[in-house]
Amino acid sequence: MNSTQCTCKSGLIGYRQRLQDIYTDYDSFRYYSDLYGLSRKLGFCDSNKAWNANPIVEGSVNPVDYCRRIG
Repeated sequence: MNSTQCTCKSGLIGYRQRLQDIYTDYDSFRYYSDLYGLSRKLGFCDSNKAWNANPIVEGSVNPVDYCRRIG
């Protein structure tokens, strides 16, 4: 797992890493994505597109911090 610390928009110290490094497999990501709308928060229309794109994600213990890292 290649995780980097970052300061999130809430001001908390959080993580920055590739989506596929956060979840053990696609099924676990799909479960949480369906439950919390994670794919939409990352700018994708469904969990499969988000998983295949494997974007860099930032997040913390505060749900508002979960986002796609651009640039």
